Amino acid sequence: MELINRVDSLIKLGQYIAEDTEKLQQAIRLAGLKNHWFTQEYCYKALHAITSQMLEEDKIKSWIKKYDFSQVKPKNIGVIAAGNIPLVSFHDILCVLISGHNLHLKTSEKDNILTQHLLTQLITIQPEWSSLITIDERWKEIDGVIATGSNNSGRYFEYYFGQKPNIIRKNRHSVAVLRGDENKDELYQLGKDVFEYFGLGCRNISLLWLPKGYRFEDLLDAWHPFSNLMLLNSYKNNLDYQRTIYLMNGTPIVDCDFVNMVDNLSISSPISCVNLAYYEDEAEIAKWLIEHDEQIQCVVNFENFERNVNFGASQSPDLDEYADGIDTLQFLIEI
Repeated sequence: MELINRVDSLIKLGQYIAEDTEKLQQAIRLAGLKNHWFTQEYCYKALHAITSQMLEEDKIKSWIKKYDFSQVKPKNIGVIAAGNIPLVSFHDILCVLISGHNLHLKTSEKDNILTQHLLTQLITIQPEWSSLITIDERWKEIDGVIATGSNNSGRYFEYYFGQKPNIIRKNRHSVAVLRGDENKDELYQLGKDVFEYFGLGCRNISLLWLPKGYRFEDLLDAWHPFSNLMLLNSYKNNLDYQRTIYLMNGTPIVDCDFVNMVDNLSISSPISCVNLAYYEDEAEIAKWLIEHDEQIQCVVNFENFERNVNFGASQSPDLDEYADGIDTLQFLIEI
């Protein structure tokens, strides 16, 4: 299929999503029934990010201008999708499709309904995709792999696919930095970075750097709208469980009903929890970020870090804002 036809059909897929048809609504309902973390609100948020950031005509055409597809010889590319938030692997899928390779997709059981629905609709828009897209569990002839998972599954992927060209992603987390002079809207936008998708994404903030002596009143006031996360029993159960553990261990917690905030210089935090670290000089943060670079997906509000993003933007990456800082599309062109 010619590049122009691939692009055109993907733009039309974005238009289909924007129409919010009954078929799409039904897929969203089924996705929520299968995975209760996939609320209607967050399914729509993920779909909106796809239409506005990935499949918008001007953006996708501007994105592909940076690459030379002329030497690409179609190969079989396996994608092992994650399932922590809705459609989290769509960008990898898009890169394979736009590059001209054949997609062999292993969906996550947690996120197969919406992903398969969009690919089925893409084939309806352009039937030629039917011979280029395969959703299967067993791969026979794969020329390259893009796999996303945990540190444990990453070792498994490296064992099986280490001899093939690959991008293998393991656990990463995200960090934010406050200086104490943020306004209420900036703090609210930070709340989106922390709480959207219940904090399950690698781009959600799990560690918050604060100036020593930071006062939490304004932060907690700006975050109050996110207290509705407790309406989901699974989130509330995690909140209560983790709080019980902290209390039993005598761990101090910032007084907040809907999130556990604890002093802990760790980049990873459980669901419903945010770790806190304090600094006197921003050089401390810069040094720590360098030391933990391979564990970091993005940083909110620290301009000196390469993968810095603005408040509220962590869950809406641009097309060329690649996971782990690896240019997925260039990898596929050179494979």
